[in-house]
Amino acid sequence: MRRRELLLLPFAMQAAEVVIPNGVYRDRVLRYDGKGMRVRAETPGGVVFTGASSLFVGGEGNRVEGLWFRDGAVPKAVITMVGKGNRVTQCAIENYNGASKSVDTKWVSIYGEANKFDHNYIAGKTNRGTTLVVWLKKGDISGARHKIYRNHFGPREPLGENGGETIRVGDSATSLQPGKCVVEENWFTRCDGEIEVISNKSCENVYRGNVFRECAGTLTLRHGNSCVVEGNVFLGEGYPQSGGVRIIGEDHVVERNFFERLTGTGSRAAISVMQGVANTPLNGYAQVKRAVIRQNTIVDCAEIMALSVKGAKTTLEPEDMKIESNYVVEKKIGRPSFIAMEEVGPKWRKSG
Repeated sequence: MRRRELLLLPFAMQAAEVVIPNGVYRDRVLRYDGKGMRVRAETPGGVVFTGASSLFVGGEGNRVEGLWFRDGAVPKAVITMVGKGNRVTQCAIENYNGASKSVDTKWVSIYGEANKFDHNYIAGKTNRGTTLVVWLKKGDISGARHKIYRNHFGPREPLGENGGETIRVGDSATSLQPGKCVVEENWFTRCDGEIEVISNKSCENVYRGNVFRECAGTLTLRHGNSCVVEGNVFLGEGYPQSGGVRIIGEDHVVERNFFERLTGTGSRAAISVMQGVANTPLNGYAQVKRAVIRQNTIVDCAEIMALSVKGAKTTLEPEDMKIESNYVVEKKIGRPSFIAMEEVGPKWRKSG
């Protein structure tokens, strides 16, 4: 692979704005880490980066929009966000895979504080590694407070092993720290990389108003405590192994979600509550305690609730759960109106 070029200029620059001319750019590294800068495509979707191109956004209050990363490959992340209050919007990443599926890469890595990733389209990952990862600073007790919203996460084929999540918030080492992130009003279509479409691995995060359509997996509260899963829609449409919400850990709230025609059972049921492991390590299975499951609607699903699902070496039953006011029916009813089912992904690209 030839040397990648650092791409900052010669783009038209007026005050704090950089305009990238339409065209196809290969093997370019974009790095913006100033303050209050806006970087945009001349025409949204008209600027295509390929080869080993990547984007780094640091500093504070910077905004990047309208870029398309397509048919390339990088050793680490396509888009890296650090700093504070930065935003990546109206962009797309498609088919940025290396020659080997065993090579672990992330497409989006988010560090820092209070960054936003919104109205983007991400699809076609085939190799190992989570599509989008939020990385927490070890020991931080204030929370990262990122917001990931109104993106369209398109198809991801089954990986056949662990490491195929679409979104992961935190990791095992930081799982007992507050993330305080919001994942809201995103659309997930056939995100089949592994059982965890979303893998929560930190505390105090909110997953709200997302739509999961024909996904062979679940929104999994894998590690961490005190998360809220509310107002999401899970549309299985009879798709094989389609699932809902999987609960592990303490003080989670799962409420006002809509589940329809999910085929999964056990750990892929509409709502699945796992057993815990005694003296579990951080990467194990914490006992479920004080979970609240209420006001959910479950329609024509293969298994409504799987309570106390066994796993490897699990022995601890869930404790002090509150299950109330859930509505279960066996015939199709109208889809809920509280979900934003439009305006996801970049406006310039019909992401289907």
